[in-house]
Amino acid sequence: MYDPQYQQQYDIYGQPVPQQGGPQPQLFEDTSGQAYNNYGNQGYGGGVDYGYPNTRQGGQQGQQAYGAYPGNMPGPQIFQDPMVANMAMQYGQSLASQGREYMDKKIEKYVSTSQIKYYFAVDTHYVMKKLQLLLFPYTHTDWSVRYEQDTPVQPRHEVNAPDLYIPLMAVVTYILVAGLCLGLQKRFSPDVLGMQASSALVWLVLEIFIILATLYVTAIQTHIKTLDLLAFSSYKYVGMIVSLLAGLVMDSLGYYGVLAYCSLSLVVFMFRTLRWQVQGSGGTMEAYSVGNKRRLYLLLFMSGLQPLMMWWLTHHLVA
Repeated sequence: MYDPQYQQQYDIYGQPVPQQGGPQPQLFEDTSGQAYNNYGNQGYGGGVDYGYPNTRQGGQQGQQAYGAYPGNMPGPQIFQDPMVANMAMQYGQSLASQGREYMDKKIEKYVSTSQIKYYFAVDTHYVMKKLQLLLFPYTHTDWSVRYEQDTPVQPRHEVNAPDLYIPLMAVVTYILVAGLCLGLQKRFSPDVLGMQASSALVWLVLEIFIILATLYVTAIQTHIKTLDLLAFSSYKYVGMIVSLLAGLVMDSLGYYGVLAYCSLSLVVFMFRTLRWQVQGSGGTMEAYSVGNKRRLYLLLFMSGLQPLMMWWLTHHLVA
């Protein structure tokens, strides 16, 4: 049956009819204003700050939290982000590799890095055998250097090959022993130690320059390279160290006795080793009598120069 009261309460669509004088019913929640406000807050410095300090709410507190950086700039906490840290690490590695390549190219113009690596290709066995050869060269018979495809064998496989590891360590040890000698004599000071190191370097460079100039003036063609000369000229520091240590134990008498022995051993070592470098025909003495006496004089000059330099660089360190 038709109910008039139902018609007053509901319309033809079944929706409730608002009563007169009462509030209008809201069918759906109006979220347009809230969405608009949220969108505005999510813009620049709004509800979402994207890691930057919020200046609209708690500006003073936000600045203190991010290290008080003005102008909404990121503080140190930004580097704690894993993505930023990885990018910074990759950028640093890229700069380091570019710098290393640049330095390698510049060094390659003057000295080949492969040649430098050759002179440091040593091991413990080689170092012990080389030191024994420097101090006791009288029993050694084979002084030739083996080659593989026109390339000398690395020092670790050939005791007669020159190296730069022992000379470098010997120079550093010589400076330290010199400081010890000066300290025991109450003459040590940082300036004196620096002058000692500078003096050793200057005399070494001067010695190599004199030998190169002699080779140029006499027009002698040899297989000796500049790095070979540097190595052979620096082997004398081994004997100098032994002489200074003997002087500390046995005073001046022990110093001069050990210096004389080490000088003689170095002369024998230099002459027999350089004979294969200077003389191209097997290093036999018959080759010198055939024509090139200048090579013999060069060998005697290079070998005889070593004892003089050993005495000059150590005599003032002995009391």
